[in-house]
Amino acid sequence: MPGCDACIPHGGMQRGIVSFAVRRVTNACLSATVCFLFVASLSGQTVSDDNIRFRYGEAKKGMDTAACPAHTTDISEDSLVVAFFTAANYYPELCGVNIRLRYGAVKTSMAARPSVGSMFRKRSKRTYFLIVNRRAKSPQAQLLHEIPFNASVGLMGHELAHVLDYSNRSGWQILCIGIRYLGKNYRRRMERQTDATAISKGLGQPLYDYARYVIHRSAVGEKYRRYKLTYYMTPEEIRNALNNTE
Repeated sequence: MPGCDACIPHGGMQRGIVSFAVRRVTNACLSATVCFLFVASLSGQTVSDDNIRFRYGEAKKGMDTAACPAHTTDISEDSLVVAFFTAANYYPELCGVNIRLRYGAVKTSMAARPSVGSMFRKRSKRTYFLIVNRRAKSPQAQLLHEIPFNASVGLMGHELAHVLDYSNRSGWQILCIGIRYLGKNYRRRMERQTDATAISKGLGQPLYDYARYVIHRSAVGEKYRRYKLTYYMTPEEIRNALNNTE
């Protein structure tokens, strides 16, 4: 019978066994990773933390209105106030900008506009309004207090992207934007770029939820639905943009 030493692999044989084991473990890890990614793609999930969804209760607990005292509100609906400050957290460069959330007469759900009286002042002295449509003049517009909280954060993020754009322009440039906005091609290009800004700020998932709700779930009229599809990114385009950033 061979001695005990003959039962123990030596030299090249030991290295061969170790190499074989390493290959097996590596292949197993790769297979597990591929399987995970495949299952995630089938379920519509993404391997990223970009799919953030805000909940009203949690957002309210974490809200700090004192962090940006230049942001004020005349709105009575608490959920809209929380949505505003939640979205504003993703625009730290606007913290010192005077932005007021208030009700007003607008044709859409919401609009961002510079104060006419401050538009030609120094940029640091301007005031911007985020105007919430409380009572639609027509059934075409989706009232903001009727949509899910996370979707309202997405819309707030879109409007704050407009403010960010205005804050980097002169008063005359803002005036030119207002005139050019009457053109359909410019309006489409501007609104889609504004959507892209909100996505780049980390508010893509709330924006997706807003677009998906308005297009597929809300009771808005067909005219307003076509308007949103024409001038803004569609839910599918927002989802693709999110996937491309991962």
